[in-house]
Amino acid sequence: MDKKNILGEHISVHSLWWEAMCLGEKDAFLNLYKSLYRSLAGFGLRVHNDADIVTDVLNQVFLEIWEKRDSLPRVDQVESYLRTILKRKILKRIAHEQRLNKAISVMVTEDEALLEMPYEELIVKIQSDELVKNSLFAALQKLSPQQRKLIQLRFYDGLSYEDVAKRTQLTVRTAYNTIYSALKFLRTQLKF
Repeated sequence: MDKKNILGEHISVHSLWWEAMCLGEKDAFLNLYKSLYRSLAGFGLRVHNDADIVTDVLNQVFLEIWEKRDSLPRVDQVESYLRTILKRKILKRIAHEQRLNKAISVMVTEDEALLEMPYEELIVKIQSDELVKNSLFAALQKLSPQQRKLIQLRFYDGLSYEDVAKRTQLTVRTAYNTIYSALKFLRTQLKF
């Protein structure tokens, strides 16, 4: 499979395909994909045992190298190069998942604390500051329609993230991320 260049150095077929891909040759990209996908997937599963995450990240890697083909460096060890990228992205994804799970558990704990509060105390707390209510209303109007709808379903209708996702035909992660960004925005708007 190896070919020798003029200087007698070995050049792998992957390196040749890489160079051709960087020049925009789609067939070279497809050849790289077909010849390296299995090996990279096996490597990814040794880094993290969740096949869905590994498959998703690996597909992102290939998508990114195609999209950035014009600016990619020359690579002699293509498989090693792609393994390094894949490993970094998987580890980044794991860290993101851990932060997301931690944030969800904090929000669930906060929700439970509100549910345990006596009803009368909760009403007094809500009605105690007219300025906060007016500011909250004004801030809510600045949210996108989708954010307002998800906030309504989650906090006013009391639906779980799973139920919000089902009702809006979104994934749980998308529902969570949309609500999270809306809450983050509301916090910036409600600084007193």
